[in-house]
Amino acid sequence: MKPKKLIMKNFGPFIEESLDFDQVGTAGLFLISGKTGAGKTTIFDGMTFALFGETSGNLRAGKEMRSMFASPVEETSVSFTFAHQSLLYEILRRPEQILAKKRGDGVTNQAAKVQLTIFDAAGKELKQISKRNEVDQFIKELLQLDAKQFFQIMMLPQGEFRNFLIASSNDKEKVLRNLFGTQLYQSFNEWLKGQQKAQSKTLEQQQQLAEQLLQRFEWLEEQPVLSPIEAIDAWNDDLSKQSAAIDNLKAQKTKIDQAYQQAQTLFYQAKELENLQQEQQDLLQKQHTLAEAAPQIKQKKQQLEALIWAGDTQHVWQRRMEKKAASADAQRQVDIAQRDFIAIQQQQEEWQNQRAAVNQVKEEREAALMQQRQFDGLLPIAQQAQQQQEVILDLQRDVQQQQTQRQVFETKKKRIEAQQVALTAQIAAVGDVQTEKIQLLECRNLLEKWQQIKEQQVKADTRHQQLKAQEADLTKDQAHLEEQATRLATILKAETSQNAKMQIARLQLLLAPDEPCPVCGSTDHPIVQEHASYTIEDIMESEETLIRTQNELTTVKEQLSATQTLLQQCQQQFAEAQTVREDLQQAHKDAWKMVNQALQPLIEKQESVDKENVVVFLKQRMAYNEQQSEVVRKAQQQLQTLTEQRAEISGKEQRLVDVETAAVQKYQMAEGKLATLVEQLSGYSIQTIETKRQELTRLVQQQTEQIECDTQQGNDLQKKLVLYSEKVANLQHICKENQIAAAEADEEVAAILQGADCTEAQFQALLTALSDKEVLSREINTYEQDRYVVKQRLVTLEERLSTAQPVNIDQLAERSQQLQDELTSLQEQVIQKQEKLRSNQQIYQELQTIYTQNLQALDQLSQLQQLAETMNGENSKKTSLERFVLQRYLTEILLVANDRLARLTRGRYQFELADKVGSYRSSTGLEIDIYDDNAGQVRRAHTLSGGESFIAALALAISLADVIQAKAGGIEIEALFIDEGFGSLDEESLEMAMEALEMIESEGRMIGIISHVRELRTRITQQVFVETNGGGQSRIRIKA
Repeated sequence: MKPKKLIMKNFGPFIEESLDFDQVGTAGLFLISGKTGAGKTTIFDGMTFALFGETSGNLRAGKEMRSMFASPVEETSVSFTFAHQSLLYEILRRPEQILAKKRGDGVTNQAAKVQLTIFDAAGKELKQISKRNEVDQFIKELLQLDAKQFFQIMMLPQGEFRNFLIASSNDKEKVLRNLFGTQLYQSFNEWLKGQQKAQSKTLEQQQQLAEQLLQRFEWLEEQPVLSPIEAIDAWNDDLSKQSAAIDNLKAQKTKIDQAYQQAQTLFYQAKELENLQQEQQDLLQKQHTLAEAAPQIKQKKQQLEALIWAGDTQHVWQRRMEKKAASADAQRQVDIAQRDFIAIQQQQEEWQNQRAAVNQVKEEREAALMQQRQFDGLLPIAQQAQQQQEVILDLQRDVQQQQTQRQVFETKKKRIEAQQVALTAQIAAVGDVQTEKIQLLECRNLLEKWQQIKEQQVKADTRHQQLKAQEADLTKDQAHLEEQATRLATILKAETSQNAKMQIARLQLLLAPDEPCPVCGSTDHPIVQEHASYTIEDIMESEETLIRTQNELTTVKEQLSATQTLLQQCQQQFAEAQTVREDLQQAHKDAWKMVNQALQPLIEKQESVDKENVVVFLKQRMAYNEQQSEVVRKAQQQLQTLTEQRAEISGKEQRLVDVETAAVQKYQMAEGKLATLVEQLSGYSIQTIETKRQELTRLVQQQTEQIECDTQQGNDLQKKLVLYSEKVANLQHICKENQIAAAEADEEVAAILQGADCTEAQFQALLTALSDKEVLSREINTYEQDRYVVKQRLVTLEERLSTAQPVNIDQLAERSQQLQDELTSLQEQVIQKQEKLRSNQQIYQELQTIYTQNLQALDQLSQLQQLAETMNGENSKKTSLERFVLQRYLTEILLVANDRLARLTRGRYQFELADKVGSYRSSTGLEIDIYDDNAGQVRRAHTLSGGESFIAALALAISLADVIQAKAGGIEIEALFIDEGFGSLDEESLEMAMEALEMIESEGRMIGIISHVRELRTRITQQVFVETNGGGQSRIRIKA
């Protein structure tokens, strides 16, 4: 890949700058110089951004590269053209950017865009891609590099590689890790360390847990301190003994339990007999008590019978009391109703006495209603008058505002007319810039055509010389091949003859009697000619020589035929190139003549212009014309704007006059209408009318409420008189009926009491005691039940106690308690030993599990330690796995670099990867030594002089780029940029560095040096200057 052209618009410090690499890279070596911050490295940023959409080193995003000097409407873009395998690639990329709208206010956010165009060698377009993903994928597949690798290959920060040459192995490892992406090994090493640490921690925790288990185990018999492995076997025996001891205790417990059950049975039998005897005594005592209570129970039975009779007769007494209460209540209600009826009659008489006052209030209300209707009619007229006054005030203000606005418009019109006069004079003073612009554009087009023809003529001359040299080379090659073919034909003839002799001799050796001769066919061989003696090996070697010579002759003939074909093609192309060259010479003269003709009118206007500097003059003249055109354009735009403003103001002024006239007419009409309304109001104001209406409304409301209240009162009194008259009659009827029912109830009660020979006082006492009936009934029933139960139970006890034998219950209780205590003690021992056994078995299982896990963990930890030590370089070579891999990369780099370093130092120096193991890993594995052929020994890189170290670092850096490029599998990069690295060199070292660069240049690379060093300007003829204007904006100037 070879850069051809770079165009940057509004990119970094550049507004619109281009760099044609064909102009500066023809000699191979060129210089890029300029002040610090001028934008030298931005040139490389532009190429990287065009290809990958990001800057070199990815320090800034593409949208951050937009120039601060760019016009708000102008886009930022980078166009990069490069050649590869006879094809031309042009990529145009625009970053995401915010631009001002070309029409109206505001801004628009423009998305990132890219376009790739592919041309053939003749400049014909073959393909165009405009989708971003497709372009990025195509560039990636074409270059096989990403932006970082592209930067590493094409941009060599020289100072960094000089430091890299003498850096420690640790520092080299960091640089090479980033270049070859071996971070995986470092990450894996860190992971191994973490796993090892975690595994060790797990083992330590397991060991602590095992120690705790050893302390928790409860031995059957005291034992010495044991290790976990010894404890496992000892615990197994002890657990068996503990289990046997528990079985013995369980057998003893079974025997004691059987004896205890028998003692309990005897004790409970004796206890039951004692309880039966006590129960017999208690029942006899209870039987005696029941006999003593028999008279009381008889009296209670008589009292219960009387209460039952009173309860059955209670409803008749209750009905009598209810009738008497109802009669008394009815009489009270009649008395109350009669009193209320008399009070209502008195209220009605008072209401009739107030009739004259109420009629007076009605007459006053009618008079007030008439006045209210009169003022209601005046209110709309007063409101209209008030509105008309407000309209008159608004019209007065409108007329005044319109008159003021007319004065403002008059002032604006006068100012605009003055500006129009000034702009018209300015346009007239500039003159006809458009005609001059057309002449300048025509002249520029002719000049560009002439320059293109000139470039084509240079290319044609170069092509002519190349074809001429190629024809000479091909003619020389043809003569050489013809001579070689003749020589090989002679050798082949001699070899063929010699081989034939060997074959004849071979056949002669193989002749046998009575067998036909392979030459003549005779079976008789009377005379056999004598030949030289040849072995089978001689004959086979001759045949191989013959075949090899035939193959060489065939190859030479094919090469001769191909060379003759190429020579014919070259001669034909040479003739065509000669014709093209002659045509271009004539076209060059004609084009220059047309340029002179087009320039004459312009040169006559500027007699002091030197015709030899016509290009500079044309650029200056076009720039001046562009300025004048811009002045005219802006003036015309302003003049048009002012004309439109003046017309708009005149229209507004006329509309104001129309509005003012209409307002005056409305004002006069409003005054006449107001006078008519004031006359109709008869001197009343709207405030007076409102006050009168409110006063009359309140008065009418009060009078109406008073009349309505009086009417309602009369109606209510009349209704109450009728209601209470009917109520008194009804209550009197009800009272009479209740009195009759009460007399009948008295007669019924007297008859019942007389039949039972019971007085009314006695009956009331029985009714009072009715609540004791249930208690008496329960006492009598309980007595009868107790008497029956005691009798039956005494009979049963007498039968059981008659056959029972006497026993000592205290002795039985003591024996039962003794056996129970023994059983409880054995049970507690069994539970304790079982719990102890269960706990010990669990501890035993946990220790076995920990022991098994520890064996596995120890094995894993051992493997991790070995792997970690190998990865981390803890070995005799003090070399980690990552550093070992980087050694292979560095060895490959040094092999490539040695070829270049040998040429740069004329065979004196060679790189060697130091195999000496240092004191520390930081200084082992990636150390670079220098073999000095003059001294015949190895030197440290630190001992090189400034110029020597520069040459060594340059060879190393370029070789590193070559290896990275080869590893990436991309296309060949034919360009190289070296950023700084020359400022610290003395004169002798600088001379050595320049010689080295010139040798690198001979490899066919295009080398760009970015530097401030003045001495380089005198040594390098092809130069690119990045110049600033003092405000941050930069320009690119080429010195070829």
